[in-house]
Amino acid sequence: MSDPFAVTGPFAETGPDGTVADIAVIIPLFNGAAWIRQTLASVLAQTLPAREIIVVDDGSSDDSLAIVRSFPQVALYRHPGKGTHQTRQFGFERSTAACVTFLDQDDLWHPRHLELLSTLLRDDPAASAAVSRTLTYEDERQLHFPPPVLGPERFDPWDTFPFHRIDTPSFVLIRRSALEAIGGWPAQNAWSSDVQAWFQLASIAPLVRNATATAAYRVQHQEATSTRWRLERAHEYFLNIRTSCEALARERGLSHPQEAERRQRQCRILGPMAQVIEALEQADAGLMRSALTQLEAELSRSAAATDLVTGTLSWYMRPTLTSSDARQWRALVRTLHRGRPDSIRHLGRLLPFHPESAYPTSVLTGYLMAEPWQLQAWWQLLRHRGVPISLNRMGRLSHVLRRFRAGWPWLRRGCRTRT
Repeated sequence: MSDPFAVTGPFAETGPDGTVADIAVIIPLFNGAAWIRQTLASVLAQTLPAREIIVVDDGSSDDSLAIVRSFPQVALYRHPGKGTHQTRQFGFERSTAACVTFLDQDDLWHPRHLELLSTLLRDDPAASAAVSRTLTYEDERQLHFPPPVLGPERFDPWDTFPFHRIDTPSFVLIRRSALEAIGGWPAQNAWSSDVQAWFQLASIAPLVRNATATAAYRVQHQEATSTRWRLERAHEYFLNIRTSCEALARERGLSHPQEAERRQRQCRILGPMAQVIEALEQADAGLMRSALTQLEAELSRSAAATDLVTGTLSWYMRPTLTSSDARQWRALVRTLHRGRPDSIRHLGRLLPFHPESAYPTSVLTGYLMAEPWQLQAWWQLLRHRGVPISLNRMGRLSHVLRRFRAGWPWLRRGCRTRT
């Protein structure tokens, strides 16, 4: 009996040498017309093609479905209004391959992505999943993968709990048996299913990671689900992650009693992190200073977590910080950067004006305009941002002048010919 949800038909064809990987590629789709064509093209360009390519639409109203239907190798299903994680599980239930990967509609793969991750799982039968290293991009025209090589290394997310270091499911190839052992894709939680998946899979067996990045994660576009969540309900989003991690810590303590106290202790750092995000949403300078002071106290006991904490908080804070008028945040900006108080010395990279942060120069300048007398901050911005930008523009101008001078004799000859 045919599946009542099915819209279009056959699965992926074989590669040039007739080989097909026993892999199901599952792609949740929601208004992804701007990206889905490139994403599917990257799947079909694999040197080791997947046996199943499944797109599950969550209720798109743009041209996404028409684009997907133009790919005869792809099976398209409808599952409207259920959310990304439910959509992943829906696609998993309709697949049969021995391995599965969940590719986001706006991410891209290097042609050797499936080949290399499949090799990792073949060579390490105990591993529950294989992971590519992280590569991010904003525009595919500027995307350049490093030369892909096979370099396996054991990777256990519990080593950095409660931070898992896997940006997106697009980077992971999972054994079907391992995913079934944890009950399939954990779709009950709308916001932190991926966090639950990685830690539960790692409790079955450590993951194996490749040394080079063969998958690219698109960042900084407002249509992304995670961007909307962070912009509209960042604190609620983070509290959901915190609750999930605390439950995972208890679960891990049952299966690994020797780790129980350590995992619960590691969760404590999530409390002040949640307060930092709440303070940002409320533009509450007093709460921000209190939260950062508490966070510094936690980091003084676990300095190794500093990079993970600042990276995680920056990720949650960036959509709000880069989309708001700095004048609305005057007191908060003052708390974050005036005088760099010793109580938050480990969190310097959270400061909005910090020249080494990921915020655009225009945003950093806007924050300083709210507190224009921060001369040291202006000097840092000029030194770290202004000088490189100036040198880069001078280099471009020099390049144009060299090309102009090189073409000048030809130009003069052309003028003499016309006269």
